[in-house]
Amino acid sequence: MNIPNGLKLRHLEAFLSVAEAGTISAAARVRNVSQPALSKTVSELEAQLGTELFERTGRRAILTPGGEAFRRHAIAALQSLEAGCRVLSGPSHRDLVKVGVLPTVAGGFFPSVALEFHDLRPEARIGVMTGPNRYLIDMLRSGKIDLMIGRMPGSKDMPGLSFEYLYDEPIELVARAGHPALGRDPVQALSTYPLILPNPGAIIRATVDQYLSAMGLSALRPVFETVALPVALTLLEHSDMLWFISRGVVARELAAGTLGTLDMKADYMSGAVGLTRKFAFGQNTPADLLASLLHRRAEQMSARDMF
Repeated sequence: MNIPNGLKLRHLEAFLSVAEAGTISAAARVRNVSQPALSKTVSELEAQLGTELFERTGRRAILTPGGEAFRRHAIAALQSLEAGCRVLSGPSHRDLVKVGVLPTVAGGFFPSVALEFHDLRPEARIGVMTGPNRYLIDMLRSGKIDLMIGRMPGSKDMPGLSFEYLYDEPIELVARAGHPALGRDPVQALSTYPLILPNPGAIIRATVDQYLSAMGLSALRPVFETVALPVALTLLEHSDMLWFISRGVVARELAAGTLGTLDMKADYMSGAVGLTRKFAFGQNTPADLLASLLHRRAEQMSARDMF
């Protein structure tokens, strides 16, 4: 083999951290090590490979063509190694699928698939974790969850991860049933009634801000910021507030008629929902079954929408 004798796992992890962060200092903070120590580890790897992996431009560390090629193989190697370790874990771990669930799929889409999974594999378990997108991305990278289901992460969060598209979902402007703004022009309504926006860290916040800017409403200030249904629903029910939120979060309330939507007539107010994962699952494993069921349910939803 052409693998250098001194090449260790820490060399690959350090290299990928710098490649992702773009600077030695930022990668050192993420890995909780000193900057000189991380720089030394990367230099050791370059010496072992006999080539420069980064171009140092000021504080920036930019991948060379060779570094970019090596990065792809390093990611694949670590993913393969991690998958191998998972295969050798105990039976209790093999039968547990750890899933990060974002609010947009938590109310209906994911639970319906989880029930189907339980019927097919009653001996297996699904461990569900919820939280903000960035938190779940960190859990995914650290191996604490197997996959994340929800809106597609931003491009800066995707290195080393793969996204599998399931369906498109719109962002809605919602209000309580009977709200005086329902049926009115949304721009006029937004200028009149108090507003709840998604949190600044939410994936949909940038799209909402883009809409407000396009409508000349970028100066609007929300009275609350949340994507949490229990909180926002209570606020909506007891006030004239309006809320920007992914349709999946409030699908049940819209179907029941307790909430209504204002027609924004903005096709760009939608985004891809799918599953994000770090490595491929072994065939016929519980994680592989769950991923297959998610895709099948999304295809069924798409087929219904066509007719």
